[in-house]
Amino acid sequence: MLRRWRQRRRCWKLSRASENATLAEYLEVCAHLQPDNLANTPLIAVDLELTGLDRRNDQIIAIGWTLINEGRIQFSGNRHMLIAAGQSVGSSATIHELMDSEVAEGEPLEAGLEALFRAATGRVWVFHHAGLDLGFLKTACRHWAGVSPAFLVLDTMQIEHQQRKRREVPVKQGDMQLGKLREEYGLPRYVAHNALNDAIATAELTLAIAARLEPDASLRLAPYLRYY
Repeated sequence: MLRRWRQRRRCWKLSRASENATLAEYLEVCAHLQPDNLANTPLIAVDLELTGLDRRNDQIIAIGWTLINEGRIQFSGNRHMLIAAGQSVGSSATIHELMDSEVAEGEPLEAGLEALFRAATGRVWVFHHAGLDLGFLKTACRHWAGVSPAFLVLDTMQIEHQQRKRREVPVKQGDMQLGKLREEYGLPRYVAHNALNDAIATAELTLAIAARLEPDASLRLAPYLRYY
């Protein structure tokens, strides 16, 4: 409760400091969020494609997201945006297969952030390995709106790692990869490293984890929420 109260105060303060109206509205609504269970808490599953792993020097080149309403994926809410980068994608092209020519035709990062935070307003975020993507989003938002926003997050990688630790199941290198976990939950294989595909894959994994953790009821989210 104390952490949530602090998060609310933080959202209020940041909403007043934001230089962008969309982010200010997101933060104001964030201050009022009351996450309960999966069935009655709106979620947004998000994935980014990047030119590298250093948020100070690398850039976001694609953003993908899908929505989860009433415990179901709302495919009509899917969005995939290419983001124009001021640098070459370099060797990262071997991962996401985006070429410099494609990225050059993308939207400005500010337009991507505007659309993303408009879609995320009133929702809990879902990521697989949240720390990486959130680091880039926070850095981007400081340039865009003058503040580093608050996030209320479910991280499928953290949740699964927590469950294995509780059961004293050893975690080997690669076990927490999105594709590996989907395989263990009997989910179909997708083409990896497309921002929208990975967002949908993360959303599906979230629902599969929730069904395993609470097979007879809607999963209560509080034990698994993280505040960033």
